[in-house]
Amino acid sequence: MDNGLHHHEVRKRLYENLEPYPHPVPLKRFFDRLMYVAALAAPLVLLPQVLTLYQSKDASGLSLVTWSFLTLINALWVMYGAIHKERLIMTSAFLICMIDIVIVTGILLYR
Repeated sequence: MDNGLHHHEVRKRLYENLEPYPHPVPLKRFFDRLMYVAALAAPLVLLPQVLTLYQSKDASGLSLVTWSFLTLINALWVMYGAIHKERLIMTSAFLICMIDIVIVTGILLYR
């Protein structure tokens, strides 16, 4: 945490009786780092769907209701991450929400 809030976060974790970050146990520390990779990889998994949708200009296999609800759910996760100041959750959910919006737009365009 090189963002200048390191000491605030350390004090918050001590006060709230949370585990330290980075964790002293190697397995937990590895998992903490792995979650950063997962948070950035999750939006990338949706890119093939975006490419297929916009290249084929065919949305027949996609559900507007499903993708709209996914957009809403991810927007709620963005707000949750912002409220709790969890940048990892907020960033990942924001990126996924943006891709969801692109997919919903494509569904509306190519129905």
